[in-house]
Amino acid sequence: MWKMACLVALTVFALTGPRMWAPDRGAGAEEGFSAIEVYTVLDAGNDNTGSITRNNATTGSLGGTTGLERGIAVRPGDPTIVYIARGATSTGDGRPGGVIGLAAIKLQGKTDGDFNPNTDPDLPLTYIDTGLIVSGGQPANFSFMQGITYDPVLDKVWVLDGTGATPRVWYFDGGSLGGAPNGGGVSQAAVARGITLAFQADNASGLGGRGQALAVRVDPQDRDRILVALAMGNHVEVWESTSGLTGPWRLRWESATDPDGEGPIPAFGADSVRDVAFDERGDLWISQVHEGADNYLHRYSGDGLGRGRLPDETLTLLPPPFVLRPEAFARGFNALKFYREGETAFLIVANRSRDDARIAIVRYRREGEPGHYAFTALDGFGSNVSETLQDEMLRTLRLRGSARETQPGGGTLNGLMYLALPYAPEGDLTLQEEALYVNGFVVDGRKGQTLPTSGVIRVRLAPLRSASDAREASGRKKRVAAPARSHAADPLI
Repeated sequence: MWKMACLVALTVFALTGPRMWAPDRGAGAEEGFSAIEVYTVLDAGNDNTGSITRNNATTGSLGGTTGLERGIAVRPGDPTIVYIARGATSTGDGRPGGVIGLAAIKLQGKTDGDFNPNTDPDLPLTYIDTGLIVSGGQPANFSFMQGITYDPVLDKVWVLDGTGATPRVWYFDGGSLGGAPNGGGVSQAAVARGITLAFQADNASGLGGRGQALAVRVDPQDRDRILVALAMGNHVEVWESTSGLTGPWRLRWESATDPDGEGPIPAFGADSVRDVAFDERGDLWISQVHEGADNYLHRYSGDGLGRGRLPDETLTLLPPPFVLRPEAFARGFNALKFYREGETAFLIVANRSRDDARIAIVRYRREGEPGHYAFTALDGFGSNVSETLQDEMLRTLRLRGSARETQPGGGTLNGLMYLALPYAPEGDLTLQEEALYVNGFVVDGRKGQTLPTSGVIRVRLAPLRSASDAREASGRKKRVAAPARSHAADPLI
């Protein structure tokens, strides 16, 4: 009971002021979130094997790579490249089994014919599939991978692989392509340029866990200082190099497996910590997924050290008013990403409904200072969000289902939603493009689809405007003070 008294809950209502932001709904849903394009990987036009003949198929390999529901990373440029983790030795996606790697697609249109020998007429292409990227045994082959990310400061793609408590962290050069750089070879593989095994977690504390996602922060003022945060399911680890990419790497800090010790917040389960994100100050934020629990966000200050760390701040985000089923907006967030516009920081999260495959992607504005943060829900999209905030296609966004519900369907369902933002090279969390990339399932009516089909959805961010009536657009939110410390973090030895 004494620990309960240390946990103070405070309901915070939306603030007003000259710098408040709210969704611009003046022109209706067309001014909200909208799907720019859906890159259904693998689609008919890029399938040089000829097994996929139309983009509204309900069988075969259509969308098989994105349908694995693994992580994505976006490297902005001309053209932009999207990297898609393939998991393990998956089959059913038009590529060979037994090859663990990443698919790489160029967001580059092609109008002079496709790569499929069985499509007549040829299909116009909105992207070019370049095949697979592998490690080439340098010094080992990739193992199961789920989390990948892109660092714009050093122009590196980072990969977290391994299913146990000692995952490995790799990086390779941004801009690397698969074995068919100009398309026409979805099964061809190439060794990633500059592939390097940075370090391997050691599980020295015996916490176990397994690697699920990672975030990378390169100090823009000191590019030799690199932080890599690992979401390990039941805890989080932050590794550091102060000598650039070549290391040496050391464990800077590690969280406890219970975010408030003996307090009322549930301990982290095996799959509670699914994503991690650095903000512009270098603080680390994690979401806590727990059946029946609230939507907790935990903040760890960037200057912390040692093992057994507790969060410096914990917040609970309650259902926004534009969520269709507030009772299902619970159990935590599968993904979270920060970005900035001017001096304002925004958070985008992916929430999976408690009892079905509906999705709510919600954008928040962060307010306040460390120790006194609050988040205001602005808008969102997905199948658990009001139709007025999004276009017709995004309203169908959901997770994978049975063979009768999605394409592809059936099999083992990952149940996760992955986000990627096209960050600018300055490393200050500003965006190169006003867009968000989501790996999910939608009905693309432009392709004649009737079932939600997997793909990487390039989403136009809804415009924001200055408003004095932001209260109407903001969600309810509750702030929970940082839990009292029962002990300091144990120093690393």
